[in-house]
Amino acid sequence: MRRLATLALAAIVLGSLSVPALSQDLTIWWVKGTNIEEDEALKAAVGTWESETGKKAEVSFFANNDVTTKVLASLKAGSPPDLTFSFDYDLAFSPTWAYDGDLVDMSDVLMPIRDEFQKSALDSVYLLNGTTGKRSHYAVPWVQMTPHIHYWKSILEDAGFTESDIPDQWVEFFHFWCDDVQPAAREAGHRVFGLGQGYSTVSNDPFFNIHIWLNAYGAQVVAPDGTLRINEPEQKERIVRAMEEYVRPMKNKCVPPDAANWTGGDDNVSFINRKHLVEMNPTLSVPAAIKKADPNVYLNEIRTRPWPKAPDGSSTPAMVSVKQVVSFTSSANIENAKSFLRVLLRPENIGPMLKGTLGRWMPVMPALLDDPFYTDPADPHIYAMYRQFTETENIPFPHAYSRHYAKVMAERIWGKMLGRIVLDGWTTERAYDELAERMTELFAE
Repeated sequence: MRRLATLALAAIVLGSLSVPALSQDLTIWWVKGTNIEEDEALKAAVGTWESETGKKAEVSFFANNDVTTKVLASLKAGSPPDLTFSFDYDLAFSPTWAYDGDLVDMSDVLMPIRDEFQKSALDSVYLLNGTTGKRSHYAVPWVQMTPHIHYWKSILEDAGFTESDIPDQWVEFFHFWCDDVQPAAREAGHRVFGLGQGYSTVSNDPFFNIHIWLNAYGAQVVAPDGTLRINEPEQKERIVRAMEEYVRPMKNKCVPPDAANWTGGDDNVSFINRKHLVEMNPTLSVPAAIKKADPNVYLNEIRTRPWPKAPDGSSTPAMVSVKQVVSFTSSANIENAKSFLRVLLRPENIGPMLKGTLGRWMPVMPALLDDPFYTDPADPHIYAMYRQFTETENIPFPHAYSRHYAKVMAERIWGKMLGRIVLDGWTTERAYDELAERMTELFAE
């Protein structure tokens, strides 16, 4: 009798273990914000949805790498969250997930409000489904980013220069910081390097910055129709030239020596600690961190500026990566996920959440830009970002043209190319040949 009671109790306990997954009407896995305001704004939107629908949601916040790892594992197990956001999805996963039929079509969420989005943002989530052979909106655009240039105005002035001395031509701009400002700043007592160019394979930043260089030199690795162009002689010439200029500061000791091992945030820390003069970063996370620590430094000692003109004298476009919210076809509560997104995408909900990032990201809804938060010239960083997005051409990174390029990002083969040149002593041409061979293999899969 005791044994039966024990078995019955065990059955109750085991049965109860499966209840939490079913007790929630919506499960959300989201990247934890850098500021508490971000998380609280999402929770507020969840509260609005719960009060409007009478349903319950469970929200979990994780570090960016952790949420990606958890989602990959949950997909393999067949039990992904109903809704999730990571900064990695658009670059390394969404095009492949859409092609494999793993992503929910969000057209019924987006099309009724399509006029509220930038066309380029909607285009970025218009992905190909390999099963149907058709494209549709398989993700929701959330925010967008483009690499920015930050520099220490105070150190520049200590070195005897003014901002008007900064060249606006590509080659001259980077030589200025390495050849002129770095030695002068050291004579003025600053133990500083000119540029903060990472070249490790464990950070995404080199990927973003390399593509700015490629774009400036007119290199098109992937055509808009998805065709791989890297093996074309003209493209090889442009890529090699761009990469030779990219690695020149590293070879000439204008970059901190530990840049070979930088992870995602190490370049930010190096710049904030005044170990290098110029930082190239894909969001405004550096000024945002400085603003929290010392608003005076934010306003008066550092600056954000657009990229210099390309070597041919033309303006350098903003290369844009649109970050995405996704739901999976194997998620348990797809319709609830869509219902919540309709609430989240209301300007009164998404607006405060983006402002809670302290301006790290640019909205994908033009109406949100009417806020003085973005358009106030007194802010030397957010206003610079605003101008960079609104006054220059916006073009996507190559993964928007082909799902195969997501594999290029995931394998970080551009970072490997840098290591071959700078650490292994390979010629740029030899490193290019290895990269082109591997990229060709990835596109053939």
